[in-house]
Amino acid sequence: MEEQKRPVLSLKRAAIGAAAKLPPNMDSAEKAAHTGAGAAAGTKRSRYNRKKLELLITHWPALFNLDAPRPLVVGVAELITADMRSRGITGAGRVRVAIAMYTRRTSYLKALAAGGPRFNLAGDPAREVTAEQQQRALDTLADMKKKEGSGCA
Repeated sequence: MEEQKRPVLSLKRAAIGAAAKLPPNMDSAEKAAHTGAGAAAGTKRSRYNRKKLELLITHWPALFNLDAPRPLVVGVAELITADMRSRGITGAGRVRVAIAMYTRRTSYLKALAAGGPRFNLAGDPAREVTAEQQQRALDTLADMKKKEGSGCA
């Protein structure tokens, strides 16, 4: 009796770091828009991180703004978590990570280094940024610039 062999199936995987293939019928303007989308349509991690930030921006627009960030009041994560519980919003576990991502952005650090008031959940001034906090923000910005200049990511 002749033995029949089962076909071997294999998955074709894209090489790590390879760009996604775009359909050939897509015009050059669409291709440029697709490849230049960056974090909004980039890797799975960047899309996930963007969703975390959008959670904050959606529910507290007076406090969170990516284009013109304002210094947050100290302890804002606890305030947001309590507010989420009272409003019945899920996703409180992502709050700390989202706030950390927001406060590590260059534009936020520049706003912090400039000084002025810190803002609460309603978007009202609560306290002032201290000189020590301003200096820490300036030091962090200098470190970021140094790393950027040396070619490290």
